[in-house]
Amino acid sequence: MAIAAVVFFGPHRDDRETAAASAQALAAAQEGAVALLSYAPASLDQDLATARSHLTGDFLTYFSQFADQILIPAAKEKDVHASATVARAAVMDARPDSAHVLLFINQTTTSRDNPTSAQAASSVKVGLTKVEGTWRISSFDPA
Repeated sequence: MAIAAVVFFGPHRDDRETAAASAQALAAAQEGAVALLSYAPASLDQDLATARSHLTGDFLTYFSQFADQILIPAAKEKDVHASATVARAAVMDARPDSAHVLLFINQTTTSRDNPTSAQAASSVKVGLTKVEGTWRISSFDPA
């Protein structure tokens, strides 16, 4: 009986863990992507702190440098406002501590030079890593 229970319930537990990882990673990817791509000059410090809280590893380092050197000066100088939404999302693969999610994102941007909103649609492959129980974005690549 014990062997039968292990054989029967073992794979089901793994399936439940994978399903839970998929759902959590999907939600984290969507929330993190919106935080990463949405900002305004008046709330820029808070917006970037929120974005950074969703990131980890080399991507956190890259984003921090990019934000400090390019994003912050441009957003303040040109009064850039950006807002992102996730139109569609799907888990590509998920494990208990890592996942890849495909996001289709719509972003609206306005600036002093272009006060009429500019719309952009893109797809992004988001890599996630579970860090101390929380899913964080570890890569963010055009798909």
